Amino acid sequence: MRGVTPERPAYVVTFRFKQPDGQEIWLEETASAEFDQIGSLLRLKGLTLDVTARKRTADQQSLLIAAMDHHIKNLLARVAVVAKGMRRGSASLDEYVQTLDKRLESMADAHALLSRNVRDGVDLAELIRCQLARNATDANTTIGGPNVMLTVAATQALGMVLHELVTNAAKFGALSTPHGRVEVNWNRGADGDAADLSIVWREIGGPTVAASPNYKYGVSIIRDLIPNELGGSVELAFAASGVSCKIEIPLGVACAETGRPAARR
Repeated sequence: MRGVTPERPAYVVTFRFKQPDGQEIWLEETASAEFDQIGSLLRLKGLTLDVTARKRTADQQSLLIAAMDHHIKNLLARVAVVAKGMRRGSASLDEYVQTLDKRLESMADAHALLSRNVRDGVDLAELIRCQLARNATDANTTIGGPNVMLTVAATQALGMVLHELVTNAAKFGALSTPHGRVEVNWNRGADGDAADLSIVWREIGGPTVAASPNYKYGVSIIRDLIPNELGGSVELAFAASGVSCKIEIPLGVACAETGRPAARR
C-alpha cells in the first residue's frame, strides 16, 4: 500500500455566481487535496458556502467608512472657514474662544447625528431638537411638520443656521425671556408637490427686536450659507415683534422624504 503524504494547505476562492433565474450570489469555495508519496492525487475535499450576506455587509461597511471619511474632511474644512471668518467680528480673544467653542459643539452635534444615520440620512425634526436642546425646553418651543430625511450637505448647513438662530434667540430674542417662545414648522407645500422644502422659524413674546445686526458673523451664516451651499433662499426679518426666518431648499438637494406628520413639541 502506498504511503500518504499530509494534506496540502487548503485553498480559498471567493467568486460571483449567476443563478439560472438571473440572481447573482457570492460563493466561497474551500478545497484541499491529498497526494501519495510519488505525487499522485488520492482525494480532493472541498466545501462551498453561500457568503452573499457577508459580502454585502463587508461592502456596506466599506461604503460607510468612505462616507464617514468624507464627512470628517468636510467638517474639518468647515471648522477652518468658521474659525477664520469669526476673527473680524470678535471684540476680544475671550469672546472669540467662547463663541467658537459653541459653534464647534453645534457642528459636533450635527456630525453625531450623521454618524448614527449615515445610510438613511438625518431626520429634520431630530436635527431641530438637537440644536434647540442647549437653550430651549418643551415649554417654550413648538416644532411640527412631515417626516423629512436630510442629506449630509443639508444636515451640515441647516445645523449651522439653526445654531445661529437659537443663539440669537437665547441672547436677544424670544428664548431670553420666560414669556417668549419659538415655533419651527416645515412643509413641502399643501399638495406635497412643491419643488422646495420650506422651513419657517418664528419668535413670539420676546423683547422688542433691534435693527438687523448686519455686522455679526452669525447673521451672515444665516443669510448666506443656504444660498451658497444648497442653492436655496433665506428670508431673515428682524421685526420689532420678533425674529422670523424662512428657509427654502430644493428637494433635489435636500433629498426630502415625507410621511406621517411628526409629533409636535
